[in-house]
Amino acid sequence: MSDQDDLIRAAIGRLLADKTGAAVISMRESVTELLALTGAALDERLQDLLLEMAEVRGMMVALDF
Repeated sequence: MSDQDDLIRAAIGRLLADKTGAAVISMRESVTELLALTGAALDERLQDLLLEMAEVRGMMVALDF
């Protein structure tokens, strides 16, 4: 796993922790926040990681792109 992947996973973890208790989060808002935090490029991998990590925490992600 690359350093960029570690950075993205950590940023997603912090973002989801900040939204603890929310049943649904916005994909658009979350991705915008993650891109600002990490400087990562928007790609399917970023979205997939967000969906996967949110699901593990019992959250749904509104696909509001």
